[in-house]
Amino acid sequence: MPTISYRRHAEADEATQRVYEDIMRTYGLDEPRGIYLLMGHTPTHLAGSWPRSRYIYGRDTNFSVKEKHIFTLAISATNNCEYCCRSHTTRLRQLAMSDAEILEVLMVVDVTNGESKFAEGTRFGNNPVLPPPKKSRKIGHSGDPLKNNADHLGGTGTFYELMAYKPDYRSASWARRRMCFEEEGRLGVRLKHIIAFTVAATTGADHLIREHTARLRELEISPEAVAELLFIIDVVCGYNRYVQGVQVDPLEGQRKPWGRHADANKAASCG
Repeated sequence: MPTISYRRHAEADEATQRVYEDIMRTYGLDEPRGIYLLMGHTPTHLAGSWPRSRYIYGRDTNFSVKEKHIFTLAISATNNCEYCCRSHTTRLRQLAMSDAEILEVLMVVDVTNGESKFAEGTRFGNNPVLPPPKKSRKIGHSGDPLKNNADHLGGTGTFYELMAYKPDYRSASWARRRMCFEEEGRLGVRLKHIIAFTVAATTGADHLIREHTARLRELEISPEAVAELLFIIDVVCGYNRYVQGVQVDPLEGQRKPWGRHADANKAASCG
């Protein structure tokens, strides 16, 4: 149970009840989900928060509702929000996503989070805390196991040069990255780069944000679509902290049915 009690429909004032009823109509629920019942204690906050959720999860826009649930899972995993991870994994299964596909999402989360922290820890790109590697250690030198891949590194080239102090580690790291972002897999390279951008923006890793933004441009993803990704990050990061702060039961999102509507445009997640 959360540390603050739910404010049920019967207990709420008329303005809050109207928002609750809109939530129930939109998602096909018999009552709002947990996060909204908690926001019911602060009606103004509820009234401001609900339209943002409805915009994101209520319909397809630049991204499908299914894709937006994928991004939300990636953001929630990065923020270690167990409730939201369980809730969105459940929703993705309902949207016919296989466990193998869900694990591929988490593979991107794994690789991008690791690279983000490496870049931030070394302060890569602006007065790094590690001295530049010796010339003989740069990518592409004779005998370098990454020599044949140097052209594929793009904006990450110098980033991987910082790993050259441990060539075996760098080779293993590059193999993971290449599997993640150069092989189509089940999700496709395009979707995996979008997921990586949401993770990088969530962690605040400047280098990775720039790198994946450049890749999104190459993939002809519009500025409007990138802005929508930032809207999703904004909403989800806030909700992650909200449910963690009030200690919503992590299993609630699995036990509670998603609603009467089965199609992707009628069922949402957070809350």
